[in-house]
Amino acid sequence: MTISTAPTQAQVVDVLWKEVRAQRRGRPGLQPKAPRLETSADHFAVGYTARDDASFQGRHADHVLIVFDECVGVDAVFWDAAEGMMTGPNCLWLAICNPTDTASRAYEEELKGKFHVITISALDHPNILAELRGDPAPFPAAVKLEWVDERVAEWCTPLARGDQRSGDIEWPPGSEHWFRPGPLFESRVMGRWPSQSATSVWSDAMWQQCLEPKPEPREPAVIGCDVARFGDDYTSVIVRRGACVLHHETHNGWPTDQTAGRLKALCAEYACGSNPRDVTVNVDSDGVGGAVLDQSDGFRFVECSAAARAQEPDSYPNRRSEAWFAVAQRASERRLDLSRLPDSSRSLLRRQAMAPTWKLDSQGRRVVEPKADTKKRLGRSPDDMDALNLAFASAPSVKLEWLGANVVSSQDGDDATVGDWLCPLCASDASDTRLLEFYRPAALGSVNRPARCACCCVSSAELGGGPRNVQGWWQRAGDG
Repeated sequence: MTISTAPTQAQVVDVLWKEVRAQRRGRPGLQPKAPRLETSADHFAVGYTARDDASFQGRHADHVLIVFDECVGVDAVFWDAAEGMMTGPNCLWLAICNPTDTASRAYEEELKGKFHVITISALDHPNILAELRGDPAPFPAAVKLEWVDERVAEWCTPLARGDQRSGDIEWPPGSEHWFRPGPLFESRVMGRWPSQSATSVWSDAMWQQCLEPKPEPREPAVIGCDVARFGDDYTSVIVRRGACVLHHETHNGWPTDQTAGRLKALCAEYACGSNPRDVTVNVDSDGVGGAVLDQSDGFRFVECSAAARAQEPDSYPNRRSEAWFAVAQRASERRLDLSRLPDSSRSLLRRQAMAPTWKLDSQGRRVVEPKADTKKRLGRSPDDMDALNLAFASAPSVKLEWLGANVVSSQDGDDATVGDWLCPLCASDASDTRLLEFYRPAALGSVNRPARCACCCVSSAELGGGPRNVQGWWQRAGDG
């Protein structure tokens, strides 16, 4: 039994099965027009359009061949259905594509390492090699040297002598003229996944830079927690210190009290001698995350909403889009180190990092696709990458004029915004450029949940009971 598919009917009938008909010409069993070949009830080949995964369900045989043509465009449900048919040693699976999109399920499947991958580059085609020698092309209907020359000029960037790096090409070979391939040239000419995607937030080049080890700094740990919303989602946690990510875990089916308890345990584990309640825990407050925040019990659980207004509203419509690009920028600048994580965690994060796509909205702002769209393509919500983004989340910044302080931020890089609270002891000797310590109201808590100033280690309770007693103790940002 052979089942073939492609994203569109034209690709199935006019491309894939056109080649089948050419190869089977004159042999029995081929239907006159339909993409079907049959010699007996249990010996047949058929072509389906990748529209309804029901066509793949419930089909099992001792000998099975599944063919995915243009597999980058085949949705996740078909990959899942096809995998369910791989039940014996005589079951084979062939996936064919131009590797154009690192946000696709095809890319994720390659990263799993289950497929034997064969890369075919147009630069190695017999026609190209022959024409470079000055001989005629042996396959007149296939790719030609002139076409490759045009793609180099259109899709590659010329390099100055000595600027070449791994992945660049010398063209023509031996000419000492070097070029850096763009995403289209990498995927459509060289047959490799683009190192710089045109539509994905992350690129493979960014990911590789995250694997370079960096020294662990001596500064407070920060924890990011994305709380599961639905039954098949995961509660994921990331712990970092500076640029170094130290720990990752993910759980399915955890209630909010178990999540809150685990976060407090991680605060104690990574406090490194300081008060565990001073460790910042950025919690996704959308969905059921609010229930985790309600169980902070004096720990520094900070509310973070993906739907909140962006720090740079002219560039992003919401905090989620901004956070994705901010962490990707860290990676591109080598300010993110994932080398300490186990292979299983890095593999999971890599698949999720490459998955989301983005576009410009009507105001020219970068918008990351909805989480549900990424989940549909991956087969799993990108909860672990959202936890990584939360671990590096920062608060919006404003300029204040109080006690001579015009530039205001906290020691861990977060900036103050209207409604935050300032410790007066920190500000008592402030100069024009002193770094002051501010708190979100959610972090400061209430009279029953005092927060501790990380700068001077004086609790809000000792200073008068928190935001309900502002006069003389905690100055609110924006009040002058």
